[in-house]
Amino acid sequence: MAFEKMKSYPLNESERILKKAYETGDKTLWEKPMSFSRYEQYEREGVIVQTPASHLYRDKSRSGRGFTVEEAPLTTQTFVTPHLRYSYPVLHNHNYVEIVYVAAGSCVNLFENASFPMKAGDVCILAPKAVHAISCTNDESFILNMMVNRRFFDKRFLNLLQGGKLMADYLEGILFERDVSPYVLFPTGDDTWLGILAEAMLNEIERKEYAYEYCLSLLIGQFLLRIVRDHESEAIVPGKSAGTQNDLIVGILSYLNVHYNSASLNETARYFGYSPAYLSRVIREQTGKNFNAIIAQIQVEHAVRLMDGGRHNLTEIAQEIGCFDTSHFNKKFKAVYGISPRQYLEQKAR
Repeated sequence: MAFEKMKSYPLNESERILKKAYETGDKTLWEKPMSFSRYEQYEREGVIVQTPASHLYRDKSRSGRGFTVEEAPLTTQTFVTPHLRYSYPVLHNHNYVEIVYVAAGSCVNLFENASFPMKAGDVCILAPKAVHAISCTNDESFILNMMVNRRFFDKRFLNLLQGGKLMADYLEGILFERDVSPYVLFPTGDDTWLGILAEAMLNEIERKEYAYEYCLSLLIGQFLLRIVRDHESEAIVPGKSAGTQNDLIVGILSYLNVHYNSASLNETARYFGYSPAYLSRVIREQTGKNFNAIIAQIQVEHAVRLMDGGRHNLTEIAQEIGCFDTSHFNKKFKAVYGISPRQYLEQKAR
């Protein structure tokens, strides 16, 4: 049965040592994230225990400081490893995109000035500069860490988003341009297929059979595609204030991507149960654009796809995307691309 292996995955030697320390020691050590210098101090003072996995804290970077942006690039496009339960929450980051999947149980994702709980089914995508730590203090949880390089992530996730360039640009901005808590959280619930894929990854890293690294990259690609297909609109992103989250904006962008040719601010606000003024403020705060600019960008993106398909003339395309005439279409297109639709086609034909 899917998930059964992960739900009852036995503790390894390091986890058993750490669990005993947790049960008999100061539990606050697992409640707040610690810097690597604090970890070193506790190590010298004998406050924390040593395990066969303790070297991992130093191996994470050449400097041994626990911050790993300087780390050499991944030798492969992807890497997968189970999270060490009961490990000390030492703040760190990576030079690759990290995908944290809670296959069973729960944990807490800790940042320097914020934290949020993660439950079974949650998938958190963390940018390379995201300084964080995971605290998991129970036997029943199983957390899989997937690491992928930026090129792989762009190709297998950002470029496949159903929300098109607007959605890709927005999530890319959250992950790679924000200085504080750059992450995107997908609460996928009891999506059995994600669990099956995770268990297949676990089998691959345990057995290490022929071409297992290639197989892992295929499985991670399927994992990300499943999120795009079935959970894209459920994304939760960090709010503007420290420690807050926004579970509305991605849903709005997904809705507009479907209803781009007929949606109005009033109708969209009514659909989400908010006032037009509040919805307009959320859109501007989160994207830097107003409602009309968002709609125009989505319409033009769809128009470009139709133009590239070569099966519709400009009048038909204008009507399809919700413009009442070609003049209106030309104005919107030029506002986004800086040239007219006809000029776009001429450049494309050269």
